[in-house]
Amino acid sequence: MNKHATCKISRLSERESGVALVAVLAMLMSVSLLVLSMVIYSHLANYGVRNDAEILRSRYVAEGAMNRVIWLVAADNYVYNTTDLVNFDYSEYEEDEERFLPDGRLRELDYYGVTVKYRIENGMGGISIDSNIDTALTQLTRVRAVDEEDMSEALTIFKNRYRDYIDTDDNVNVDGMEHEDYEELDEYTQLPRNENIYYREELWFIPDGIKFFPPDRNGRLTMINPLGMGGNRRSKPDLLQAGYSLLTNYSNLSHEDAMETLRVIREFKNAPAGEIPILGEELDPLLLANLRNYYTIANSGCYRITIEKASAGNTPSVRMDATLFDPGIETDAEFSIPFYDWLIY
Repeated sequence: MNKHATCKISRLSERESGVALVAVLAMLMSVSLLVLSMVIYSHLANYGVRNDAEILRSRYVAEGAMNRVIWLVAADNYVYNTTDLVNFDYSEYEEDEERFLPDGRLRELDYYGVTVKYRIENGMGGISIDSNIDTALTQLTRVRAVDEEDMSEALTIFKNRYRDYIDTDDNVNVDGMEHEDYEELDEYTQLPRNENIYYREELWFIPDGIKFFPPDRNGRLTMINPLGMGGNRRSKPDLLQAGYSLLTNYSNLSHEDAMETLRVIREFKNAPAGEIPILGEELDPLLLANLRNYYTIANSGCYRITIEKASAGNTPSVRMDATLFDPGIETDAEFSIPFYDWLIY
């Protein structure tokens, strides 16, 4: 074999070795990526399982804490029977004598080693639509409907669509909506109900419903009372739950008076224990007198209890809402509490 043939064979072997090395490196990289993806997937699955476990645990804690708070509220009513929250002086009670009043303040409860955060509010703090939704719409838009022609027209359209939603026939009111109209929005819809609504959130199923009945910071329709509570039990919304829209539209406050009212409410709710102001002393007397014409600031005997957090540290937690009347503490063994809301979200 001559010298040139030997060199050609040597170069050919080097090329084949290089190709084999590239193939091996590519295979190693593929295997490494596969192992890395499996490790990442394992961590994600572990995180998901741990997250689900924490959520489930917080649900048990929230339910137990909810039951405890219900009976603490009932006991507070039984012992003190406090009705006036305007002139209530928290400083008259020692730090170790906690009161459970519907003031919307964020409280804490030790539930078997878990610090649970919760609020107690007036369970009938919104407007009732049990008897007539027209009254509620008028109250919520009385200023806007006068100032804005488009709002007045939209209000009339919404009322007609609401009537179509609850009536039992298929006749369409002027600018109203029946099943075929809802099908154009969603072909699988079963709307309208064609009878009285069961849940207040159904108002959002009607186009423009969220425009007239906006949600609160938690996405709940708390400006409307739960259905079935009765429209004649209390006609005024709760001042401590009033927002800017309600203050300026329902009670026709100026921007300045509305902002001042919200400031006083915010400072009242956020004040640390031992420094809680008396509401009646913080509000201007004339402003307070005007607010009393439209709102209640009293213990109605109906409560919405919200468990804001029921887990330790930064772990995830459910939230829980319950609305009920004071069950009392002297009941027979077969007594059960009727709830108007019991939500976990």
